[in-house]
Amino acid sequence: MIGKHIGKFLIQGEDPLMIEAAQCATVRTENTLLHALLLLSSVGFTSVPVLDESSRVAGIIAMPAIINGLLENEDYNWDLLPVRKVKDVMTTNVPLVYRDSPFEDILHVLVNSNYLCVTERDKSFLGIIARKQLLTRVNRLAHEFELVYEVKERSKEDVEEVYLHAVSGDDFQIGP
Repeated sequence: MIGKHIGKFLIQGEDPLMIEAAQCATVRTENTLLHALLLLSSVGFTSVPVLDESSRVAGIIAMPAIINGLLENEDYNWDLLPVRKVKDVMTTNVPLVYRDSPFEDILHVLVNSNYLCVTERDKSFLGIIARKQLLTRVNRLAHEFELVYEVKERSKEDVEEVYLHAVSGDDFQIGP
C-alpha cells in the first residue's frame, strides 16, 4: 500500500510520468530487422515497442532477438537483416499498463522492466513510462518530501494497527 501523501508526491513532477507516443522510438511489425537494428543503434536503447498497422502494441524488439533471428544452422546469416521482419522475432508477451492503472501496479511491473508501454484497453499505443522517470521521482521524494510534509514516527502499536487494516482486504484488491 502506498501512502496517499507519498503517492501524490511521486505522481507530481516537472516532467510527465508518461512519455507521449510521438516522442517514443518504435518500430512496426513489418519493418525489417535491419531497420530495427539501425534504430536501436542510433537511439542507444536495448529495446523498443513494436506497433502493428493500427498503432497497437504487438510486442517489443530487443538487440538479442535481432541477432538470434539471424541464426541459421548454428551460424549467423547477415543477409537476413534486410529480409526478415520484426514480427518474426519480437517478444509478444509484454506487460502493458493503462492510463488509469493504479500507480502501485505500475511500480510492481516496472521493477522488472526498463519501461512499460501505456495503452488504451484495445492496446492502442499512448506512450511509455520509463524506469528513469520513476527513479527521478523517487530521488526527489528522498530529498524533498520532508520539506513539504511533516513526518513523525508512529508507536509500534499504531504501526501494527495500520498494517493490519491495510492487509485486511478492506482497501486492497488483487487483479482487475
